[in-house]
Amino acid sequence: MKTDIINLLSSTRNYFFQNAKTYDDTYIERVLKDIECYEVISFDIFDTILTRLVECPIDVFSIVEKCLIEKGHFCASFAVARFESEKIARDIAYQQNIEEVTLDNIYEQLKITYPEYQDVIEEAKQTEMMIEINYCVPSLDNLFLINKIFEKNKKIILVSDMYLDEETIKKMLSKVGVSSFDKLYLSSNLLKTKNHGTIWQNVLDDYANQKILHIGDNYYSDVEVPKRDGIDTIWYNSLITERRLGGQLSTNIIPFSLIKKMILLTDKVIYKDFWFVFGISCGSFFIYSFLQWLNDHVRKNKIEHVYFCSRDAQIIYNLWKEFNFDKLCGVTSSYLYISRLVLGYSQCYIECQKHNKLSEASLTFLSNHNIVEGQTNRDVLTRLKINISDIDVNNFVNKFGDLDSKFKFSLLDDFKFYLGHDLLPLLLPQFEEQYKNSYQYYDQEGIFSSKKIAIVDLGWSGTLQQALTLFRENHGIKEKISGFYYGLHNGLATGRIFYNGLMDAAFFSEFNDPNKIFLMKNSINILENLHVADHESVIGFTESMGKYIPIFKEKKDNLKEQVVNLKRFYKGLHSVISKWVKNEDVFGINSDYINVNTAKGALAQVICSPTSLEVKELGNILHAPGYDHEIYFPLIWSNEEPWDEKIYPMIHRGGWLCGQLLYWKYNGYYSDNAHLYQIVSNELSNYPTILKNFILG
Repeated sequence: MKTDIINLLSSTRNYFFQNAKTYDDTYIERVLKDIECYEVISFDIFDTILTRLVECPIDVFSIVEKCLIEKGHFCASFAVARFESEKIARDIAYQQNIEEVTLDNIYEQLKITYPEYQDVIEEAKQTEMMIEINYCVPSLDNLFLINKIFEKNKKIILVSDMYLDEETIKKMLSKVGVSSFDKLYLSSNLLKTKNHGTIWQNVLDDYANQKILHIGDNYYSDVEVPKRDGIDTIWYNSLITERRLGGQLSTNIIPFSLIKKMILLTDKVIYKDFWFVFGISCGSFFIYSFLQWLNDHVRKNKIEHVYFCSRDAQIIYNLWKEFNFDKLCGVTSSYLYISRLVLGYSQCYIECQKHNKLSEASLTFLSNHNIVEGQTNRDVLTRLKINISDIDVNNFVNKFGDLDSKFKFSLLDDFKFYLGHDLLPLLLPQFEEQYKNSYQYYDQEGIFSSKKIAIVDLGWSGTLQQALTLFRENHGIKEKISGFYYGLHNGLATGRIFYNGLMDAAFFSEFNDPNKIFLMKNSINILENLHVADHESVIGFTESMGKYIPIFKEKKDNLKEQVVNLKRFYKGLHSVISKWVKNEDVFGINSDYINVNTAKGALAQVICSPTSLEVKELGNILHAPGYDHEIYFPLIWSNEEPWDEKIYPMIHRGGWLCGQLLYWKYNGYYSDNAHLYQIVSNELSNYPTILKNFILG
């Protein structure tokens, strides 16, 4: 009987054979022209003649784990054990001057290192071979070439670095339509490899005085190394992917891995459209799964009206409306214009009216969350909309230094005290105006009704929910508001969870999963910027024709390219979700396999182990850390900016630690900077070992 994972693999494999119909004509014509002067044509096997259905070869280990679990075995983390056992086996072989290991060596090592899996060792090994044999697909380009080469009566040989045995490899080749060739040179048989160059001597001995052309995907072992022995080469890079370990080989990564590979295999045109593909392969996962999760929670908690908070929840709101979730849940919903600035200032006004002072949380909101490294004292005051002529300049300078000198973070507590005393009379009129206009708008939108209401926002600390609760309490409404989020940050939300009412998160919650905090911290700024609306931030409200409407911040010209990219992202995810809601497959994958856990798997793969292209594209996203959205930084510090001796602010400025560190890794920063390497190692001290080792390289 087929398990769920086997059904999924079969579905994606079938999709490939139904839809993979295009060839790289330029490549084929070049090879057919070049081979005329060669007697022997050599091919690599993996990602040259055939390829796996998953994005990364190591993702096969996750499939093995899933198979074992579905058969009733308790095998959590088996995939990691399989991965680590191969590393150990290779280290031992290296110490013995042996170039290659076999699958038997790896599983023998697994039994020694992870005895808890000893009862499933043989079954796991057989399962891995079964998956390799049955769930690889051909490279159409090279399958076509092999047939043409046979017509020309030239010799074909296969040369591969692979731990699988010869019988398994031949079965795999036969499955994809390659059963005739002159000779197979396999590293697991010869214990010699292309990577070391030793296997080529065997080839040259067997085909002495014959011209050989080798075709393969690995630029080093298939191109550079054989050239040293006088073998001409062609680099075939159409199926190359980059290794990921952000999802730590969890079974939750499998649907993402499959859909990424299917796009590469069946539609190379859209594969080159980064943002569209990112919407298909990642955005669709977290937004579709959140819509389903929200649907369940709204119904379970008997919510009557749902408010989707601007700007972060606009895309979720649009899809919720388009696909008629109101009817499914039996609720009404609306889009609520809201911002940290508007509610923060309103909350400050309520505090001043009740207590004649600002709370520590509000002082932090006005200072810590809005002061950026490198700003001058004048910048800080200007962002608070304080006129310099209204303050005692001499007093300010005595406390904090010249107006045009950089703000000193060592004086932050002193500045908060100054803000709560000296500046409060100047800020109070701003607070009052925001409060009065906001009240009129939220009253108009039904926030003060007796219905059981909920807000939807990305998260992360429940600030908006707390401010709205305070607003309602100030007008005698005791009923709590529910809050549904992507994530909740324990350190910030803990003090609010009892005051606010229900707070629940789909993807990240330190209350439930404190060990996954690294994923949430790396995700926050990326997710916030992927959910930007078609309007700017709300900076207030005004009356117009008897109705209160939002006032928006002026648009920034520097975000034009970002807006264009996000439109492609939205188009990609919409193309997928519109099919999943109708229970249609997408690249062979049904919506039954898309849930909160597989969405987290997709996010972890991209956000914690991004490819070099993802680092480039996502790293260029401009993020505004302050509540006023005045100052923007790219998520990744690049070498186009001056190197700052204060390395820690540069590491954390964009909030995407994994992206920043992998940017440095991909660009060789670690190799010639031992100090930076040590800093990075320390920054990753609380990360899972498998991910830390991947980032350090």
